[in-house]
Amino acid sequence: MDANTNITNLYHRFLDQTATPEEITLLLAYFDQSSEEDLMALIHAEMAQPTTADVPEVELALARIHTQVKSRIKKPVLEGKPVKLRRLWLPYAAAILLALTFGGYWYIFRAPSGKLPSSASISNDITPGGNRAYISLSNGQRIALDSTQSGLSSLNGKHRYADGEELLDAAEADYATVSTPLGGTYEVTLPDGTKAWLNAQSAVRYPIRFSGDERQVEITGEVYLEVARDKSHPFIVTCGTQRIEVLGTAFNVRTYGNAIITTLVHGEIALSNQSTHERVLLKPGDQASTTTGKIKITEVNPSEYTAWMGGIIYANDLSLVDFCQELERWYGVHFVFPAGYDNKETALISVDRREMLSTVLAALEKAYLVKLTLKGKEVHVQ
Repeated sequence: MDANTNITNLYHRFLDQTATPEEITLLLAYFDQSSEEDLMALIHAEMAQPTTADVPEVELALARIHTQVKSRIKKPVLEGKPVKLRRLWLPYAAAILLALTFGGYWYIFRAPSGKLPSSASISNDITPGGNRAYISLSNGQRIALDSTQSGLSSLNGKHRYADGEELLDAAEADYATVSTPLGGTYEVTLPDGTKAWLNAQSAVRYPIRFSGDERQVEITGEVYLEVARDKSHPFIVTCGTQRIEVLGTAFNVRTYGNAIITTLVHGEIALSNQSTHERVLLKPGDQASTTTGKIKITEVNPSEYTAWMGGIIYANDLSLVDFCQELERWYGVHFVFPAGYDNKETALISVDRREMLSTVLAALEKAYLVKLTLKGKEVHVQ
C-alpha cells in the first residue's frame, strides 16, 4: 500500500468517525508536512471520486476538521514565527476540500438545515478576475501592466516585470501608483525590497526612491505587505486617518467601506489614529479595526484574512450581503436583493477565485438557501 492510499484511507476513517486519536494526528501531520504538489494531487484525486455522504454527515466532518486544523494553523502565527502564506491556508483547504468533494472547489458549512435549492440560473457566465493593474507616474504617464506577468519590481527608478523585462524608466518622476480595477490583483516589489500584494480595487502609492528618515507609502483597498527590515528607516503606511509604523513584518490592511482593518501576521507594528492621536501596539494575531475613530483590537486567525493571497475568497460566519460585496469586487457584477431581504443567514464558505461565476453562485445557493439568476452584470437574489 503506497503512502497516498494510506492517507486516503485515514481520511475516510476520519469521515466515518472510526479513526483513532493517533490516526487523526497522523492525518493532520500529513497536511502540515507534505509539499503543496502532494496535497493538491491528493485533493484532485479525491474530488474525482463520487461521494455517497449526505450533507449532514459531511457537515459534521467539516466541523471536526475545522476545529482541529484551525487550531494547528493558529498556533505558529500567534507565536510570531515567519511563515509562508500558502502554507497557512493550504493544509486547512486540503482537509476541507477532501471532506466536501461533492462541492467541487469550494467548501460550505451551513449552520441551519433545510432543502437545497437548484443550481444558479446562468445564461452568460462571467470569468473570474486575474492579474490586472495599471501604473501611474507623478509626471502623468499611465501604463496598463502585462496580465501574463506575475509581478512588477521597482529599483533605482526602473520598473521591471518578474521575468526581467524592463517596463519603463521612471527616474524623472517622484512617485508611482500601482492600482487594480474590479477583478484585478497584482504583486509589486517596492524600491526598498518590500513586497506588496494588491487585491481588487486597491492601490499603493510610493516614491520612486525612498529618502529621508522614513519609508512612506499610501494604500487604499486591500493590500498585504511583507516589509523589508531596516531599523534605521521605519516603514510608514498611511490609509485615511490611520498611520502604521513597522520595522520588518508582514500584515494585511483592508480599507474597503468605512472601516480600516489591519491584521498582523508576524512582527510588530505601531498603529495610530491621526485624528484622535490614539496609538496601539499590535502583536502577531492581533487585528485592529477603526470605524468610528476608536481603534478596537481583537485576536484572530490571520490565515482567514490573508486567504485571498492563495486565491481563496473566505468568509467565516458572514451574511450573504457581506459576502456578495467580495464577489462584486472580483467578478465585476452587482447583486440585486429584494426589498426587505432577511440578511440573518450566515455561513462558513470558501471559494476558489479561479472558478467561473456560475460555480460560485451554485455554492452560494447551497450555503444560503437562495436562488440566484445572472442577468448581464447583475445577479438577482430570490
